[in-house]
Amino acid sequence: MINRDGIIITFADAHVGGFRVGISILNENDYYRIVYGGWLGKNIGGTLGAPVEGRKELLSLTFYPKLPDGPLENDDLDLQLVWLHALEQYGPSLTARELGQEWTEHVFFPFDEYGYALANLRRGLLPPVAGWFGNPFTNCMGSPIRSEIWAMAAPGAPEVAARYAYEDAIVDHAGGEGVYGEMFFAALESAVFMEKDRDRLIEIGLTYIPQDCRTALALRDLIRWHKEGYDWKEARELVLKHHGHSNFTDAPQNIAFTILGWLYGESFEDAILKAVNCGYDTDCTAATLGAILGMLLGPDALPEKWVAPVGERVVVSPPIKGFPAPKNLDELTKRTIRMGKQILAAWDTGIIVHPDLPTSWNREDGAAAPPAELWERGVTGNRYRLPQGTIGCPDAELTVDYGPSGPAIGAGQATKIAFRFTNRSGVPLEGSVALVLPEGWSGSSAQSISLEPGESLDWEAEIRASNDVRSVNRLEFVWSRSHDHSPWNEQRVAFTLVRASSWHVSGPDGGEAVQAFMPGNRLDWSSAVGEESDGVYTARTTMRNPARRQMRIIAAANAPVTLRLNGEDVIECKETLAFMPAFHRAPRQQWFELELDAGDHEIEVEAVRGGNPLEVYVLPVSTRQTTSPGAFYYYTDVLWGV
Repeated sequence: MINRDGIIITFADAHVGGFRVGISILNENDYYRIVYGGWLGKNIGGTLGAPVEGRKELLSLTFYPKLPDGPLENDDLDLQLVWLHALEQYGPSLTARELGQEWTEHVFFPFDEYGYALANLRRGLLPPVAGWFGNPFTNCMGSPIRSEIWAMAAPGAPEVAARYAYEDAIVDHAGGEGVYGEMFFAALESAVFMEKDRDRLIEIGLTYIPQDCRTALALRDLIRWHKEGYDWKEARELVLKHHGHSNFTDAPQNIAFTILGWLYGESFEDAILKAVNCGYDTDCTAATLGAILGMLLGPDALPEKWVAPVGERVVVSPPIKGFPAPKNLDELTKRTIRMGKQILAAWDTGIIVHPDLPTSWNREDGAAAPPAELWERGVTGNRYRLPQGTIGCPDAELTVDYGPSGPAIGAGQATKIAFRFTNRSGVPLEGSVALVLPEGWSGSSAQSISLEPGESLDWEAEIRASNDVRSVNRLEFVWSRSHDHSPWNEQRVAFTLVRASSWHVSGPDGGEAVQAFMPGNRLDWSSAVGEESDGVYTARTTMRNPARRQMRIIAAANAPVTLRLNGEDVIECKETLAFMPAFHRAPRQQWFELELDAGDHEIEVEAVRGGNPLEVYVLPVSTRQTTSPGAFYYYTDVLWGV
């Protein structure tokens, strides 16, 4: 501890997250320099890479494109400004639930995983379910690009940074490589405060992700190829050959390109240029590497030719709105440090930010146990601490697991939900649990419980919907506690079931169509008719549009596809195109736009299977033209199969 005169008088050892720690000092000026350098490097790299994002060929950039007055807007930084606001709103106890709330309040991006997660969040689903359910983009780069805020707010504490990164990533990448990518970068960048060796930093990052995940395998191979003497272009080709993906935002290949620039780069400039010239998700690779190098070098060591064009302005994309964004890097840095001081104290890290004493680390960073309990958490359910709002030491814990089909139910259909209610208090709990269902629905009867401390009730409850299933259906789990055989108090946990779409589907044998309920937007012929042979597969439904509106209807497919609206062919894609079920960038041949009247409309989809299992998503989204920034959002009130 430190007395009032700033003199260290004792060192208390402790174990934090598997680390053997004593009191460590982070000089406040050092803290400022590292954080400012990281944000500046992020701006530099993002501005360099943004104009060529998505180009898959080997590039030959040597400098920025022609710039406006300052840096280019970039979601790599935009979202982290929102997360800083979230930290300021909710403090160190921030979790995925609060981050999900921030998405719906302040983020109006439609891109890939963002669009799917936002649609789920807007329907009342919570992370990790909101980040997993129906989302085909969980392996992508939307979350690895958001790592710096957690590293900078948990300086020298990679175990803390990785946990925040996990909470962040499961909002829109639950169950995918995007989670591992963000944890890797957050741990590595947090360790920069106490470790400067490149290879050691990469190894620290790798301890925070599963060793058999695609991201770790790509990085291990890249490190080996570098040691074996392959040049950077050869290493790039090997990454694409062994770990590449047709989607330019796929995380493992892009994380490897980021580290490739670092391994082969001979200077800041050379490193970010090598990363960006690998192509693919160029704003992400250059921005993350720019941040890492900016943290290592500090702002004064970054080349003026790269610093001067971007300056210290912070530019925010118009669809990111409704919160006090920092005006410049100085304000961003100071606000980051302010939250970092709170986090270091709240997590009992043994790290003190001091205005005068020199930086002195007393942590054995290699002693941390891998966070396997995070990796092993399921994504098909949500956990609640009771009473709700509890930060630590809850009286009870509830898990609501929807199973592999997710939180969806069809009209007149039944589903089973697994509830686990655990006594986390120090005394026995008695009472009952029950469900409150929408009018006309039915379900399992209430269950009496008597639980000793640490005991759990496992209850698989059946729920049957009426024929009136809305797009969003609110249910409640009710915990009624008794004392001395009398009612004592009641706690309610709200949860959501969305409407499954109903289709009549048939296979290539020309047999009679069968009704099938699809939990999300993917047409799953395999489950309905046993899709195994090539030929033409059909699906028919009635779409109910509640209001006259401009709409883009997408039939994203990995095969030739036709979509008929009220008997008219409006999509006729006769080619097999790269599968891209994104709201904003589906292939032009696989979408059309119109002003659609309110009411019911007949939809028929035909897809031609030719050797590979079918992937077809049918999506109703807004057009580019909206009254407020934030286009191509999903219409959650459209019903399928009425």
